[in-house]
Amino acid sequence: MSKDVYNVSMPELKLFDVCCDIKTVKVPMRDGVKLHTQIFFPPEMAETAPVLLFRTPYSRTTWLDLPSQLALKHRCIYIMQACRGTGFSEGGVFHPSDRDVEKNDAEDFFAWLKTQSWFNGRCAMLGSSYPGWVQWCAMRAADNPLVGISPRVAPLYSCFTAARKGGGAALSFAQHWPISMYHRRTYGYENVPDYIAMQMSSHLPAVEADLFAGYGNPLPVYRDFIAGTAAPGEALKDYDAGFDKFSAPAFVSGGWFDGFKQETIESFQLLQQRGATAEARNFSRLTLGPWGHPGLLNPELFGAENDYRELLPREEKFLTGLLNDPASDPLPGEKQVKYFLLGENKWHDADTWPPQGTTSQTFYLHSGGNANTLNGDGIINAVPPQTELPDQYISNPADPVTSQRGNTLAAGCYDRSYMEKRTDMLVYTSEKFTDPLTVTGNVKLRFFASATTPDTDFFATITDVTPDGKSMLLTTGMVRARFAKSLHTTELLTPGKIYQFEIDLGDTAVKFLPGHALRLELCGQEFPAFERNANTGNTPMHDTELRTSCHTIYHDAAHPAELILPVLA
Repeated sequence: MSKDVYNVSMPELKLFDVCCDIKTVKVPMRDGVKLHTQIFFPPEMAETAPVLLFRTPYSRTTWLDLPSQLALKHRCIYIMQACRGTGFSEGGVFHPSDRDVEKNDAEDFFAWLKTQSWFNGRCAMLGSSYPGWVQWCAMRAADNPLVGISPRVAPLYSCFTAARKGGGAALSFAQHWPISMYHRRTYGYENVPDYIAMQMSSHLPAVEADLFAGYGNPLPVYRDFIAGTAAPGEALKDYDAGFDKFSAPAFVSGGWFDGFKQETIESFQLLQQRGATAEARNFSRLTLGPWGHPGLLNPELFGAENDYRELLPREEKFLTGLLNDPASDPLPGEKQVKYFLLGENKWHDADTWPPQGTTSQTFYLHSGGNANTLNGDGIINAVPPQTELPDQYISNPADPVTSQRGNTLAAGCYDRSYMEKRTDMLVYTSEKFTDPLTVTGNVKLRFFASATTPDTDFFATITDVTPDGKSMLLTTGMVRARFAKSLHTTELLTPGKIYQFEIDLGDTAVKFLPGHALRLELCGQEFPAFERNANTGNTPMHDTELRTSCHTIYHDAAHPAELILPVLA
């Protein structure tokens, strides 16, 4: 028998109350690298069966992963494959920045799968986060046998670059994920350094975080991941390519407080609008819950019952239905979008995202020139401005406004009122609502501003202000001034000159209840989620000097500051 194939018949091994046979294979890729692949055959399997595939970089070398109960109980073959450079797979060091690697490896695996006598020609995939992203890569593979995928909290581009659409760099993710993955693959999972305690995100220059963490030499897995932040337009080029060729439906799911929320929504929208087949366009589903990346982070706010338990049975029915009959809608009678409406804390259905009946309404920022802190005079209403004094604040990257209570770990929906006491934050609050206001879709802020430095960042956040004064996070967005006109060109500011900016705050679904208010925060940092702009105009991630910048925000008749809300009638 070839040394790359190991048959292990295990009729006495009981996994999830089901006995199964296991075959372990090293599947060769086009460059000679062999990927460790575990195949679990269901009991009493027919001569051929469909495959449920899970590809992951998180396999360890200290144990073999167990099979999916979902697959075996539905008499499907379950295959778990370790991505190159992980688990028992070959391929050197795990390196996610080359976006074609996962596509090519999936393509080569599918070519091998089609030669197996036990495969009936139908394959579906499942997985969260990076294992969700590799599903989109697999959809790009030529001649793939996919009939359905189920990416959960999965990005479209965040797994191969730290660049973001606002022009900034996702600092904490860029440092902690690639560097910790390098450590796990090199030294093991048990002794990963505490990068948070080390304050790695605060080290300057940010490009040298790998050296600061003690690895001695630059780590290509990190340096390549952050390289695109200097030219985000190039880094994000063609990230959405291929959707017009995708033929399989997708069960897309994510959370309102997940860092990949926008990519989750966009992936569904792209497939629904551009999919190559009627099945891809009409059978695909989007579920958006009150979740962060790990799941429900705030059961005290949204109810413990609103965790994944509502999601999982539908995901199972979706995948197994397509494996049995790819031509039929696996969730008949169910609308394509299911979303959790924050505030009301109820699930709703829609045909599209945003839901039909959502219209853009413009609200305006006002003040007497003293909108600093939550005790200032900043307000939001539907009345256009006339003659008003601008607001100012000092953006000091050495003392940044923080994200996630200053941590790198997701906090979900949390109270930001403690930060709104800072004088370097402008705060604009509506009157308390007497009638509910339902916001479902993408929020934008258009405003005019000047700065005293050649480059700087602007961050905007909207919150739900509760009757007891808590300011609960809803969604955040940013723009880096040098990329405000285009992600493909750098244009530094003329200090003191007024420019127009637009911030995409992302999507949300919230019902502002009577007694609540809507609040907008505007400041210069959101650290460590995003890299601090040094305000120097130098190459991002390479600065060792941090400068303060004075931001002037205008909101008069000639320079209105417009908060554009998607309001559901």
